[in-house]
Amino acid sequence: MTLPKMKEVEIPLLHAIESMGGEGKPQELYPKVTAYFPQITTADLGETISGGVNKWTNKIQWARQSLVLKGELERYPRGLWRITDKGKFRLKREGRILKGDVKAIKEKVAKPLLSRHEELKQKMVNIGMRLGYHTTYEERLSQYQPDVLWKRSPYKRDPCHVIEICGGGSLPKDFDSLNWARENLGARGILVTVDEADYNKAVQRFGNQSDIVVTKAETVDRLHELINVNLELLKSIFDERIK
Repeated sequence: MTLPKMKEVEIPLLHAIESMGGEGKPQELYPKVTAYFPQITTADLGETISGGVNKWTNKIQWARQSLVLKGELERYPRGLWRITDKGKFRLKREGRILKGDVKAIKEKVAKPLLSRHEELKQKMVNIGMRLGYHTTYEERLSQYQPDVLWKRSPYKRDPCHVIEICGGGSLPKDFDSLNWARENLGARGILVTVDEADYNKAVQRFGNQSDIVVTKAETVDRLHELINVNLELLKSIFDERIK
């Protein structure tokens, strides 16, 4: 689908900032703004523009810049987006319908609009964005095309994390993909399994390897819930190891 226009992002961005007490860090705000547009797909979230910059987060950043120029967000401090009195006034004037639709928006987001495989990919994209990584979707690495890549910056060619979502008999391919990324790129692997039998097989294969983590889909669901609850806990889990 076509991503929302920059102007369409402004009110959701103001509302997201206001919901956080009037200020928030960009990485905290990206998934909140995304939640107002449940029609956005995993493929949309993985789109990039020149230089490998994520297209969606770039659009949110431009919406923020537009709000700064209008005096509705403060220009400083860097790394913290803060709403002004003018922004609050606009939100009261134009955000009534949006506020009334918040419950409906959340219900739409909660509905299984995607297949389980696509849903898990989108969640891993969101988690990566929340942790401050540049995320890409199904980018080719040699003969492999992993589900999700996390990079330390949009200007880095090689990923630091390679994520595969295992479902429907893809386990051997996923094993090969993660091993290749580890051996050739030094990337850490995350294998998300939907099926209990696949999880047990993967644990037997990678159980003693600290640089390839095997986890269940249900664990990703719980971690995704932490996006807007406890960022520090989420960071500590990924700094250590997904259990």
